[in-house]
Amino acid sequence: MKPKALVHLLVRNRLQGLDNYIVNQFFAFLESEAPHVITDLKYLREITDLRYPQEWAPSARTAKRKVIMHVGPTNSGKTYHALQRLKESRIGFYCSPLRLLAYEVFNRMSTAGISCSLITGEERLYPDYDTQPVKPVGYTADQIPISQVISCTIEMLPPNAVDVAVIDEIQMISDRQRGWAWTNALLSVNALELHLCGEPSAVPLVKRICAILDEKVEVREYKRLGELEVSSKSLEGKWENIQKGDCVVTFSRKNIYDIKKTIESATKMKCAVIYGGLPPESRVRQAELFNDPNSGYDVLVASDAVGMGINLSIKRMVFTALSKFDGDVVRPISVSQTRQIGGRAGRFSSGNEIGTVVAMESSDVDKLTKSMNTIPPELDAAGIKPTTAMIEMFSHQFPRVPFSQLWGMFRDICNVEDHYFLCSFDDQEEVAKVIEKLPLSVSERYQLIYSPVNAKDEIMKHCLLQYARAIAYKQECLVAKVIQLPEKPPKNRDDIKVLESWHRGITLYMWLAYHFMSIFPQLPQAASIKEECENAIQNGLIGLRTSANTKQVSNDSKDIRKALGLI
Repeated sequence: MKPKALVHLLVRNRLQGLDNYIVNQFFAFLESEAPHVITDLKYLREITDLRYPQEWAPSARTAKRKVIMHVGPTNSGKTYHALQRLKESRIGFYCSPLRLLAYEVFNRMSTAGISCSLITGEERLYPDYDTQPVKPVGYTADQIPISQVISCTIEMLPPNAVDVAVIDEIQMISDRQRGWAWTNALLSVNALELHLCGEPSAVPLVKRICAILDEKVEVREYKRLGELEVSSKSLEGKWENIQKGDCVVTFSRKNIYDIKKTIESATKMKCAVIYGGLPPESRVRQAELFNDPNSGYDVLVASDAVGMGINLSIKRMVFTALSKFDGDVVRPISVSQTRQIGGRAGRFSSGNEIGTVVAMESSDVDKLTKSMNTIPPELDAAGIKPTTAMIEMFSHQFPRVPFSQLWGMFRDICNVEDHYFLCSFDDQEEVAKVIEKLPLSVSERYQLIYSPVNAKDEIMKHCLLQYARAIAYKQECLVAKVIQLPEKPPKNRDDIKVLESWHRGITLYMWLAYHFMSIFPQLPQAASIKEECENAIQNGLIGLRTSANTKQVSNDSKDIRKALGLI
């Protein structure tokens, strides 16, 4: 391998890519110098062979697919054109990176008089054919109506053959954690027409993968519908320069409430807030407050979660910083992320045809201008993950090895083709450690580690253990026995954070209810508690008056342990 290729490995997946290269070189050495050792390891290499993921979806290989890429910057209408084709199809589906986007398309299709179903990890919505002016396109053998369109999250990709399939944000195929879902969709969708929407940076990679499949790719390029300008001047660090219609972006969640308080004090304008930890339903409500010119909420303070999902009437995007903590170190945000967030200003459909991107501090002006005017680099590889069958076969070879350790062993020994990389197992390993001592099958563990759970959140860890214990011992799990919403309304950011954690715990129950129906039978009750939690969060956000002395809550803080009833 040439030295430049080693650099690509490091950039692609940090040290993991280089680790895989070293292991493969070691096996090549053993093949020539110690063949007797290779004989014992050959089977392990066979069951961890990830070089040909296209062979995992034989039904898609028999379909004669027409692949069309719709590429362009934010607010260029690329997804709109793909959805227009979906509307015209006899049957099809839309795959979204976010539940919010899937729900938006579900509403759009339903409003247009098209029978549409919504399928996400924790929710299913179907047309009411008795009251809605829509008709099914057919019926299953069990006489269940078939919708014309399914709008789903990317991980819930339908297995059935369709006429048209739309996969949004295809550039996420290179995401370290979730890229496998886009790769799986690209390789396994059985559709006559496959429409991929996203950034131009994904085109070369998609073309290389499709060439292996003997499929040609048609590329349709779009230009931004409205003007976007990058200001040559900053706001000079003065919060009083914030204007109505501004979205102030910060890459630190804990700064959001402080910035909100500062702006409200300096300008007398109210601020709505949007960040990743906020439930999707609460984000929608906050967006509605900001978009409504008569609500009194004239400014939006947001994290990078604002870069994707909700339609917002943003006139000016204000960057407070151009770097963020990624869990390990503080890194500059990528060109792709900067352009996607900045591009949300002046969205054509919002009536703000001209958008402005501006830096808060003068020291960031040149860097922001450069990023906004730089074409993002081409993607070099697509993420993949092992199948359940692979992990089961691998685990059988090491019956005494803890499941959490198997992931690192699999990662070290597996073989991956140059077009692909193995997605990060870090989060999965954390979840596996939490449930390690429970008598779960490999299949059950696999489902749990890929469920929507953050094992670093103490409340979520509490919920996960309760749910996993119910699965292990085949006991019915009642949602009210696990979820303990605070009796008092939230008064500060700490209270809201606790509610956010409980909301994730409820969402996990609902997700599991679709995978272990007999064990988690209270889906309606969970939905009711979830709505109660969302209302409490929304009321807390509206009534929030952040105290300068408010203490930041850590995941193992006394407040969270008290919320769990552990002290």
